Amino acid sequence: MSSLSFWRTYPLLAKNQYRASLRQMKSQQGWFMRIVIALMMVYSAFILLTLGFFFDRFSAELWPGTNPVDVVNRSLLAAFVSLFFIRFLLQKTPRMKIVPYLHLPIGRWTMISFFQSTSLLSIHNFYPLLFFIPFWMRYIVVEGSLTGHSMWIGAVIMLILTSHFANLLLRSILQRRATLFYLLMTLFIATTFVDETAGIGLQQRASEYLFSHILSGDLLSLGLLFMLTAFVMTASTILLFQSINKSEDSARNTRARVRSFEVPSEWGLHGQLVRIELLLMWRNRRPRHYLFVSLLFSTMYLIFMMGSPMAFSGAAFGAILGLFASGGFALNYGQLMFGWDSTHYPAFLSRNVSFQAIVRAKLTVLQLSCLVLFVASLPLFIWLRPNLVPVHFAFLFYNAGVTTVLIMELASRNRQRVDIGKSGGFFNYEGFSAKHWLWFIPTALPPLLFLIVMDGSPRLGLIILAALGFTSLLLTQGWTRYFARGLMARKHRMLEGFQESAR
Repeated sequence: MSSLSFWRTYPLLAKNQYRASLRQMKSQQGWFMRIVIALMMVYSAFILLTLGFFFDRFSAELWPGTNPVDVVNRSLLAAFVSLFFIRFLLQKTPRMKIVPYLHLPIGRWTMISFFQSTSLLSIHNFYPLLFFIPFWMRYIVVEGSLTGHSMWIGAVIMLILTSHFANLLLRSILQRRATLFYLLMTLFIATTFVDETAGIGLQQRASEYLFSHILSGDLLSLGLLFMLTAFVMTASTILLFQSINKSEDSARNTRARVRSFEVPSEWGLHGQLVRIELLLMWRNRRPRHYLFVSLLFSTMYLIFMMGSPMAFSGAAFGAILGLFASGGFALNYGQLMFGWDSTHYPAFLSRNVSFQAIVRAKLTVLQLSCLVLFVASLPLFIWLRPNLVPVHFAFLFYNAGVTTVLIMELASRNRQRVDIGKSGGFFNYEGFSAKHWLWFIPTALPPLLFLIVMDGSPRLGLIILAALGFTSLLLTQGWTRYFARGLMARKHRMLEGFQESAR
């Protein structure tokens, strides 16, 4: 069967992807969620436009006496590193969209070029321009040559493209060689930490040198940035081609080869259910990556956050650190606590095991994860921020007692299927919907606002948070019965949702 022509293929793929996006939006989000998301997008766009047009007023408050253009030039690389991390958490790769078309008479390179190109139609690429274009019109165009103006905005666009394709490249590395990915992340965070703590400011100096020279019309600096963009674009495309050529058998062989382990018979049914949950986590790539990345954020990323002299301080900063240092795994993995079982949910329901026993085992895994991450990150708090050790202790109890309960409330209402055999890497958000992202607000905001309000009596605030978490831990049996009743009432709706999302 001959391949479809280039001019017929692209319009067909575009039309099909448009319809798929509409169906996905309608099936996953109701009108209320669409309105909330639309309002958040409009609000974010307004903030970026305002910041771009009136940046001199903001920079005068933070960097008095400094030219706004110099402020932006020295901060561009750091800003796009931050944007890269946001992309890495939220942006999907084209691979999952290509796989359903592999049986069609369409050339592989044709599909790759189409989906690589359409992946650029992302909010992560357009929203930065809402700041940079007004800033360019207001502050760049008024000084220097026309060539420098054009080269500067062109360099910003290339930086956006570099961030976009570097994300695709690193995610491909994560999927194929997870060890290399963790090594690169550790090396990057350690290097940034040394740069900040030593006061070298290499990142700021490199950024200011590069973009000030580009603004002055230096073609060599622009050429270096162009070579970097071309490299990550080419490398990400090649790795994408290699990944879709992997057979399903070889993909299955990447599953962790670990032997089973036994638990003492004295632990009874509860111990066996915890064992099954841990084996599911370790034997499948996607849930296993939640564990590795949680450990990474609770160690190397905390070093960067707490060790930098430019790091934020105050009650809000301490609350964010405390929440993620011991609760990072529960916040991520726990959201899909019942979605992990969606593939075999009919068998899950047919077990001669009560929902109460199942919920108790899952709560135990989440609570123990808080203790494990607490122990892993405690030496960093003692070394870098000993004044935040009480915050770390308070949030151990809060996360184990309150955060896990809030996350379990969300998980017990999941109706989106998660195929852990196919979904591959950690940062594939199959099974997530807008409510999973918005749920972070009622989970993280209350302790943060409470500590801000109690800033005058921080010790009392931490005691109250810890007491609240400890009390909730004592009520674990009551929470178990509550979630079990809810799951029993919703079991048929959850089964229907898992089956519908699999079609």
